[in-house]
Formats: sequence, structure tokens, C-alpha cells
Amino acid sequence: MKTRCFSLKIFAALAVVLSASHVQAEESLGEDPFALEQQTQQSTGEKPWAGKTQSEIQAWAKKNLHRKLRGKEVEAEKHPQWDWFRKSGLGLFLHWGPASVKPNNGDAWAMVWSAAKAKAKRTIMLPENMFAVAETWNPESYEPDKWMAAASKAGFGYAVLTTRHHDGYCLWPSEHGTWDTGDHMDGRDLVKDYVDACRENNLRIGFYYSGPNWHYDYKNREFMHPSRTDFRLNYKHEKIEPSAKLTSLMATSSPAEREESTGQVRELMTRYGPIDMMWWDGNSIMTPQELAKLQPDVFVARGLIATPEGMHHGESENVKVTNEAGWWWELCIKSENRFTPNWHYGVECEGNHWDTNKLLSELVRCRSLGGNLLVNIPPRGNGEMMEWFYDVCDEMAGWMAHSREAVVDVDLDAPLPTLDKTENYTTKRGSTWYSLPNGKDVVFISDIAKPRSVTLLRTGETLDYQFRDGSLRIVVPEAMRSTLPDMVRIIIGEL
Repeated sequence: MKTRCFSLKIFAALAVVLSASHVQAEESLGEDPFALEQQTQQSTGEKPWAGKTQSEIQAWAKKNLHRKLRGKEVEAEKHPQWDWFRKSGLGLFLHWGPASVKPNNGDAWAMVWSAAKAKAKRTIMLPENMFAVAETWNPESYEPDKWMAAASKAGFGYAVLTTRHHDGYCLWPSEHGTWDTGDHMDGRDLVKDYVDACRENNLRIGFYYSGPNWHYDYKNREFMHPSRTDFRLNYKHEKIEPSAKLTSLMATSSPAEREESTGQVRELMTRYGPIDMMWWDGNSIMTPQELAKLQPDVFVARGLIATPEGMHHGESENVKVTNEAGWWWELCIKSENRFTPNWHYGVECEGNHWDTNKLLSELVRCRSLGGNLLVNIPPRGNGEMMEWFYDVCDEMAGWMAHSREAVVDVDLDAPLPTLDKTENYTTKRGSTWYSLPNGKDVVFISDIAKPRSVTLLRTGETLDYQFRDGSLRIVVPEAMRSTLPDMVRIIIGEL
């Protein structure tokens, strides 16, 4: 018994000593911010791209990452006409159509039932109720020129409009089918007005087109996703036998439907002059080779490059792998702070939205990891853009006036410093690096040559820094800070 008590006393004393030494170590690091930052850098998480060849990274990505995070090899030297895409880096995604109009405001997906949506008591509409809006929709305040003028000044390089979403409604008077502005809007061509506005304001023109058409033969289509084995759900949201013959939600119902969609895409590619970008959703109607016969310089986004959707795909570690694999990528994401299921306009969009700092910070993050940002800001059903969009564009224009070089035409090919040499989002162009300070206004980069200058990009003011053991630490003084991303410009190497 005495021996046991003595052992316990020794153990307790040893624990005190170890605890004290641990505290001393922490205090020692706390006294030396440089060493503390260095330790943080060294304790980052797993890096699945580290030490692997590009082919090994691609194999890992194909096994571990979502298909939207995987792309194909782009032979950039053979396609200099696509340089604009990677140089610009920032696109405006415009989900707009009948789904933008009350009571539909939100998305065509609102007509699709799922057990999870029903349990969460989310709005689920009958297809016929959603389709009914298109019978009278005729946006009285459609102003794409105003949208694009603001976007151009803000630094957006291109835009992508939903010419046809999953509801199947075409925003132009098509000669193929009867579900378009020719049959329901006296021939008004909303696509033409959008194209003209892009050209007038020097933005590249992108068309989104949904392969699935949920309106076509909808009475024989299933309106449930994901599918189940115990029953199917028809257009009236009635449960029917699992053996019933219904067209799956994302499938083409017949050769006639395929022919109609092909005719519509052909119209988009031949009616409006040069088109810069095609953005498929659900499935593609033409191959890149078929599109090239109609539009020789068109850039096919989804289908050629990785297109992560939202932050559940677009986390930094994911897109870092995509970049290291040698694939171009573009994050498409809703400009919302709290999750909603809506890509089209809903009243929630008026208050639940990114501010300028969030949008620019996300742009810097994407560019630092080798990709583009395609941010969704949906117009109202009547054709107006929300007022906050113009406020954000004005602030972005001011930021671009001094910091554009940190995000436009930067180096995008791996390896890039973000997540390898630094946790700060850091873009680069040759020997000039641009770093976004963290929440404590600190930049820390390891394995870097001694800089010959460190300045605040916004003002050109010189910043003090520490450099030792191949690592660089910079603190942006409080007096120099602003409410938008304060990029630090670092020029490396000898004069």
C-alpha cells in the first residue's frame, strides 16, 4: 500500500513538471510570434498532392473527389483564343427565368419531391403550377445593359445566362418546340438583349443550357430525386408502382426531345454572333467538336474543366488537388451567407447575400488556388437586379482600381504557394506575390527567398517584415487597414 502511494506521488509530481514545461513551451512560442506562426505552418493537415506525380494526383482525384472536381487536359497552346477565361477569373452567373417569378421564386427544383425535402418542410410545387407562370410572364423591367455596365466596372470578365433551365423554358423565340418566348411573349428575344448588353460593356458572353427539359412530355416524367426502389412519383406527385414506365428526371425522354434540344442549341450558336462560352448542366446536347463547327472559338466549361459547385465541393483542399492535377477549374457558387436551395431569385436574396469583402475575398481564394469564380447573383423576376448588387459593384470598382493586378492575369499553373508555403491566400505573377492577411492581419510564408520590397498594394506604402530561416512574416498595422481585402505585394529576389 505504501509503495502504491509513493508511486502515485511520483506520478503526480511528474505530471506537474510536464505540465509546467508544456506551459513554458507555449509561453515561449507566445513570446515569439514568428516561431508560433512557423509552428502553425508546419502543423497543417494532410496534403494528398504532396510528393505525387501529376498522373498519380489525377488517379487519386478520380478515386476520391466528386466528378465536378475533375476535368480534362486543356492544351492551352493550341487554344490561345481561350486565354481570356483564365486571365479574367471572375464571372457573373445569372439564373433567371420563370422560376424567378412568384410563386415560383427559387428554382425549378422546387417541383421535385424528395423524402429529405418533405421532412424539412421545404416548398414542393406541382409541376403544372410552376409551369403556369410562363403563360403570363413578360418582364417589364428587364435591364441587362444596366447589369452589365455595373459588372464590367466591378471587374467581372464574363457572364453566363440560363438560356434554358431545367424547367425547359427558352428565353428566346425558338423554332423548335412551343415552350419559349415566341409562343408566350409575342416573340420577345431576351437572349439577344443580354448578348447586346455584354458586347456593349466588353464582357465575354456565356450561355448556360440545361440538357434535361422537365416540361417536355412532363405527364410521363418522374418528379422525384433521388429515385427509390419502392415507388415512383409522377407529375401530380402521386406514388405509383416502381415498375411504371416514367422518364427519369435527368434523362432525355425520346429521340424527338433530343432533336428539339439540338435544334435549340443550334439556334443559340448561330443567331447571335460569336459566343465565348457554353455551360452545360445535367447533360450536354452537343460534343465540343460539334459546337466548334458552329462556334470555332467557343469555350466549353462543364464537360472540359472542373466545375465544383458550392463550398461542399469547392473547399480549398479539394480545388488544390484539382489544380495540382493540371485541370482548369471554376467554382460556381451562390452569393448567400445562409443556405437556401435557390439559384433563381427568391425574396431571401434581398437580405441574405455576400458583401463586397466576402466576394473579393472569395475571388482571391479561388485565384490563389488556380481557378475562376463564377458567382451567382440572380435578377428579380421582373428583370431588375437587386439594389445591393449595384452597391457591391461600386465598391468592387474602387478596389479593382488599386488591386486588380492581384487577381487578373495571375499565374494559375501548379505549383502555387497557397496551402504549400502559406495558409494565406496568395496569388503570384512571376516574382511578384500578392498575399491576403489572415484575421489577425498577418502574412506568413515559408520556403521563400528574401524579398526586395514589401508594400501595401492599395497605397504603395512600405511594410516592415521579419525574414529568417527562409520564412517571411508581415503584420499590416491597424492604421493601414481597410474594410476590404488589403493585399500585400511582395517582390522577391535581388535587384
